[in-house]
Amino acid sequence: MTAEALPQIEWDFGSVPDAELVACCYWEYARESAFIRSVRERCLDPKWREMMNSEVWDYCGRDIEKVQSIGYESEVILRGFFLEADAVNQSQDEKLPNYRAPDAPAINGSFPAAWQSLSEDERNSRAQIRSFVEQFQIVPIKLGHWGWGKDIAQVGQRRVEEQHEQRKNWEKVYVRRDEKGIPFTLPEAPKPPEFEKVRPRVCWGSMETLMVDIAWGSFTNDEIANYFRKWVKHARPKEIPNMDGKGRNKAGDWRAKLTRLAVMRLLARFSPLEIIDPRRNRFPAVWKTNQFAGSKWADSAKWHDARREAGQLFRKIFPFLPPNEKPLSWERQKPGK
Repeated sequence: MTAEALPQIEWDFGSVPDAELVACCYWEYARESAFIRSVRERCLDPKWREMMNSEVWDYCGRDIEKVQSIGYESEVILRGFFLEADAVNQSQDEKLPNYRAPDAPAINGSFPAAWQSLSEDERNSRAQIRSFVEQFQIVPIKLGHWGWGKDIAQVGQRRVEEQHEQRKNWEKVYVRRDEKGIPFTLPEAPKPPEFEKVRPRVCWGSMETLMVDIAWGSFTNDEIANYFRKWVKHARPKEIPNMDGKGRNKAGDWRAKLTRLAVMRLLARFSPLEIIDPRRNRFPAVWKTNQFAGSKWADSAKWHDARREAGQLFRKIFPFLPPNEKPLSWERQKPGK
């Protein structure tokens, strides 16, 4: 197997700009999926255009929805799925084939070409991943609707009544009165139920409408803001964990994911010893890149670890894949392939 058998854009992601890393990661791992590739092939099959809606759904729509299940990141892959790979677009006549509005995003039927082979305009377009926050113009905090006031009161009252009922049930079992009518607790009684202060709120999904007291006349804006910051850390609902580190990984994290993918692709063609052993030196191009500049890559165990992690990431990024599907680069290719 020669070095030419694996183009550098397939494994060297060192020059991918930070702004493209997330999109590049989803795109390149998607290229490893036989399932996603098959969806793309069906989208190019002209016969679906003659099908009934239910037939189209069974032919490719259902599987497109599976890809969409990962969220807005799926748009990186799916945009352009129904476009021919080599189509030449024109913006002069809407009635002619391959018309594209002059201001339309530079999206082509590029999948499954390598990310780094796409034009700069197309990479920039695909790298703009929408989010739930952007889609629905969500802000961190705003005034709640007045109509929630009644619901907050009802929820709060119901919670207080539940607590009161629990306390009454405990007293029925463990509280007695002496001959003078003075209540006392039985010696074997457990501690009475304790309750947190009722939080006046209503919740739906990850949103909360909350009633609070603000002492505007006693503090400056900065004092109120600083106190609110401290309060938020304590008061965030336990069922809605902090967003820190969730979905906002640093550029280095995404580069590491791509490096693991690079390792998997390299090991589909070479053994670790063929790469790291200077006497064999089957692929010297590896050591000329920043991606493999660290001393750890002289250890064959690190290569095996990275390959295993790439396989795990493949399943994590695309949980909808068939249970037994492995990346296309998982198995070692036979010489000549």
